[in-house]
Amino acid sequence: MPAQFPGTGPPSPPGAVPPHAGPSGAPVPPTAARRPITVVAAILLMVPTALTWLVAGVAFFVAMARSDGDGKVFLIVFAVLILALCLLLVAMTVGGMVLAWRRAGTAGLRTPATFTFGLFVVALVGLLVQGKLDFQPTMVTPLVVGGLSGVALALLKSRSARDWSGGDRR
Repeated sequence: MPAQFPGTGPPSPPGAVPPHAGPSGAPVPPTAARRPITVVAAILLMVPTALTWLVAGVAFFVAMARSDGDGKVFLIVFAVLILALCLLLVAMTVGGMVLAWRRAGTAGLRTPATFTFGLFVVALVGLLVQGKLDFQPTMVTPLVVGGLSGVALALLKSRSARDWSGGDRR
């Protein structure tokens, strides 16, 4: 007899397909069957954000550790703080992705998306004001990741994502 999930009704007769059946006929939990594409897309768009924060934190630490000069101790302490901040953002992003996937709400993913998008806006405005917005290889990654975070943030604030996560309106 096919396995039943709580709240899906009485057991099905032998050979019947469960109401939430996957391609193989195996039952799929109702929450996974109704996960909106907006949540899935937002989670996938935040993967580059987590990876960029990780790489940026490690690269900054390595660059500061390799520096020479009188203030090397200060630079190392500063680099450790920046690395800790980047690792915190990575942990918040990955944790938010897991919570959003498990339908525990999208607020945990919106926080790192908002922070990353906010930095993107500040950097973009600063570059526009200074008249320095041109193609530089070092500008491409932050601008793309910031833009992806903004799109993910918009998807997480959509009606389908809010309804799916239990009306989480923050």
